[in-house]
Amino acid sequence: MKIAMCVLCSAWESARLPRKCRPGAEALIMIHRQGFIDSTLLQLRKTLLALAACILLFSCVSIDPGSKAGEPAPALLERKLELLAEEDPEACIEQVADLLETDRAGGAAASILGRERLLEILKKSAQSLESKLESAVATENYAMARRYAVSAHALVLFAESGALSLSVLPRSFTAWVDPEVQIRLLLGQAEQIYRKSGYAAGKALIASAAAVPGSLIGAWIESDAPESPSVLVSDELSPKNACRTWVQRARENGDEDAAIWFEFLSKKQKPPVPQASGDSQKWLSAAIGSVVTVYVDRGFRISGGYSIPDRVVGTAFQIAPGLYLTNHHVIQSEVDPEYEGYSKLSIRPSENPAIRVPGKVVGWDEEMDLALIKSEEKPGNVIHVPISISLESGERVYAAGSPVGLENSINAGIVSSISRKIISFGEAVQIDVPVNQGNSGSPLFLSSGRLAGIVFAGLPNFQNINFALPSTWINAVLPDLMAEGKTVHRRLGIVLGKGSGQNPVVLADIGNSRNRLVPGDALMTLQGVSIKDISAAQLMLSAIPADALCIVGAERDFHSIVRLRRLSHNRGPSLIEIWDSADRQIILEALMGFRLISLDQNRNALGRYKVAWVCPAEIADESGIAENDVVTITKLRPDRKAKEFILEFSVNSLRSGYFERTIRLQMPGLSDTMI
Repeated sequence: MKIAMCVLCSAWESARLPRKCRPGAEALIMIHRQGFIDSTLLQLRKTLLALAACILLFSCVSIDPGSKAGEPAPALLERKLELLAEEDPEACIEQVADLLETDRAGGAAASILGRERLLEILKKSAQSLESKLESAVATENYAMARRYAVSAHALVLFAESGALSLSVLPRSFTAWVDPEVQIRLLLGQAEQIYRKSGYAAGKALIASAAAVPGSLIGAWIESDAPESPSVLVSDELSPKNACRTWVQRARENGDEDAAIWFEFLSKKQKPPVPQASGDSQKWLSAAIGSVVTVYVDRGFRISGGYSIPDRVVGTAFQIAPGLYLTNHHVIQSEVDPEYEGYSKLSIRPSENPAIRVPGKVVGWDEEMDLALIKSEEKPGNVIHVPISISLESGERVYAAGSPVGLENSINAGIVSSISRKIISFGEAVQIDVPVNQGNSGSPLFLSSGRLAGIVFAGLPNFQNINFALPSTWINAVLPDLMAEGKTVHRRLGIVLGKGSGQNPVVLADIGNSRNRLVPGDALMTLQGVSIKDISAAQLMLSAIPADALCIVGAERDFHSIVRLRRLSHNRGPSLIEIWDSADRQIILEALMGFRLISLDQNRNALGRYKVAWVCPAEIADESGIAENDVVTITKLRPDRKAKEFILEFSVNSLRSGYFERTIRLQMPGLSDTMI
């Protein structure tokens, strides 16, 4: 009724508009005042009343009183799910699973559609998913086939968790989740990437799948079932046949480590740890030949009233003929849409540093600080990214690059720490190798000559505290870099904290689920595989195709909970990007690392709250906030230019004798723990 009244009021308000705003308004007002009923006005009123009736009809459809405001009516919801079941079965399955969980918990789902009807729609969605999977295989679209197969696997795991009966799924559905079938789809996608982007990209896809915890490749090797012909996927893509082809390709490209790895895999055997390649002087000389200096000429800038050259110098190394890996921050002006100045990229080969060869950025990843440059310059040596790598603290490493533009420089040091969470996606190793400006993008080598990673950052005011991205993470993003354009890492939309136990804990769930995970839930598994830290969770998700379904296992108050989610969050790690669409209390909980209970009618996260839980080592904990404290939020707003949030609040706690403390914080708007 409120909507209808707004429409009617807007018509009468228009009759009071000034003459400049509405011609003829004066006459209409006079007619109204004198009590005359003009036929035109009467017709207008009838039309408005009819419109109001229509609005009321659609807004007053019987909806369960326990549903949220704006909840679709049963008929509309059913029609929406039916359409999704045909067009986008994964989206439909995610929503139905969410409704089933609401129903199981005694919520409103049963009164909206009913469990039986939901299961019918889920069954239809599963059949549609299988049909799309079969069609993708038949047309040799292995990227889509692999995505659908991963979604099928997640749905089977969801059923096995007790959320529903396996009988709801098609009989042949479980055949698609067989490890060998999924490996064949992976090898089919790798084959197509090889044909399009070359050896390095195709190999990287296989390597990224092998590196994740509980990988399909590892599960297949450990299984007792012998390799057998599959009626689902071409036998040409069997691990035995496909890996023999990759052995030959690896040797043709001089990648002996990969050749050995694929040879063992073709025999269904676990590949051995690669041994040292021999004389360090020999591989160092070869490595230098693959390293180039990157120059980005940005014209001139004014400083102190003088015009001085504006240059960026970095390092890159050749990972495939004519393709060089470097850092995103080195070439940022080449791809930044907000940069409006002059920018020209070129490289200087190590064997002839006097010349400059034009280059072009073909792919970049801001979160992992990586970029791929293409150039006509093709040195004879290529630095291969290893399929697997093992780093130990104290291990000797070498960096080759161009510090302050000095080409062909080699620096040595050790690995200080194998895991530092200083980037929003992935993890870094800390090294004490002396690096300076110009070393960004330098390859980092083990004593064996194998690539350990790529140098990308350092602390300028602290000596020999520098960081490199491990080769495992290079493999995870390399196929996307070679696909060209900006890489966007898909997420589930869950912000994690380290917690005090063995598993990461949830700080906030910014998804659209009715059954969100709540702050304090412990993340236990992804796709049925145990997760011990945030980096392992991100590595696991990096191997799952975008928009595929993922099963999330958590623990709340010593009870297991399972959620079926889609890997579809594409706004990156920024909480500022979701400011206008997400629940702002959830954003506040993600920023601070606590769980709040509202004590009054809060608006835009402002108001009084009781603290129900605090995550150790997060901002709330470091600010001295504890459980049962009362916090009053007086300001929370994003500073989009500075990419940070400004928060002002007061705290009353028993520990301080209920003496009120007022605190103002400026917090980064990017979360480096979002999965």
